Amino acid sequence: MTPAEKPRRLGRGLEALIAAAGPPATAPAAATPPAAAEVAPPNALRELPIAAIQPNPYQPRRSFNPEELHELEQSLRTSGLLQPITVRQGAEGTYQLVAGERRLRAATRLGWSAIPAIVKEFDDRDMLVLAMVENLQRADLNPIDEALGYERLTRDFGHTQQQVADAVGKDRSTVANFLRLLTLPEGIRKLVRDGQLTLGHARALLALPNERAMIEAARRVVDEGLSVRQVERLAHDARPAATPGKPATPAAPRSGAAQDAELRRLTELLRRRLQTDVRIDLQPGSKGAVMLSFYSADDLHRLVELVLGTPLDDA
Repeated sequence: MTPAEKPRRLGRGLEALIAAAGPPATAPAAATPPAAAEVAPPNALRELPIAAIQPNPYQPRRSFNPEELHELEQSLRTSGLLQPITVRQGAEGTYQLVAGERRLRAATRLGWSAIPAIVKEFDDRDMLVLAMVENLQRADLNPIDEALGYERLTRDFGHTQQQVADAVGKDRSTVANFLRLLTLPEGIRKLVRDGQLTLGHARALLALPNERAMIEAARRVVDEGLSVRQVERLAHDARPAATPGKPATPAAPRSGAAQDAELRRLTELLRRRLQTDVRIDLQPGSKGAVMLSFYSADDLHRLVELVLGTPLDDA
């Protein structure tokens, strides 16, 4: 990272998260690269052999910009490494990278055999959170990789969306919107990852009624250059119109375990579609209420737009 590159603060911040594991020990005046089998003391600043450092298995970034890596190489060649990478102890004298993959890649491409590193103790959750925060601070993740990182925090570590938002310094509604991207068809996700569709396009596509309509609209965005607002219009026009004076046919009443299972199924469908907490209260006579939770004004607006099927400006 060049001296002019100052990372923006997100959540607790990368430095704060790393510092939570304890202060680093002072490096010896003339540190020499340890042998691969040597075990580094906890929280120590060392010169580690690059060959002994393994990738972070929780790294959310799938691709790295070659131009950015080249710029970082030039910075390392000119000024050296201004900020050490962070690792945790691995098995049999190896280390797992925690933060600093771009720096490690650049140093490797320059032919370095060793690199300054802080050795700290982190659990798997910390590994993922630190990798997420570092990438969000240093260079923007593409929306799909960011969504996959949030999903892993919720799936593998049992975090709520609010806990994820607190960890990375974003609004809960923002995290929820990113997670919704993972319901897009794989082909559309690839277009988003490759930069052919913007985040705004992807969010607008989610309002279309089915996968086929989403794919067709995505194709038109790429081929015809449709704007986000034009995609939103497509979604609005695709909503089925209600027939005046024709009430919906009520479903046959259910009872017991079958009714409970159906309520759980419907609750889960709504939760996944709206990306918020949902509760269905069933009352006698097949009446009841559906309750949706929101966590900010933006989150409420998002839910209203989903229910209406149109931006609030058009309602």
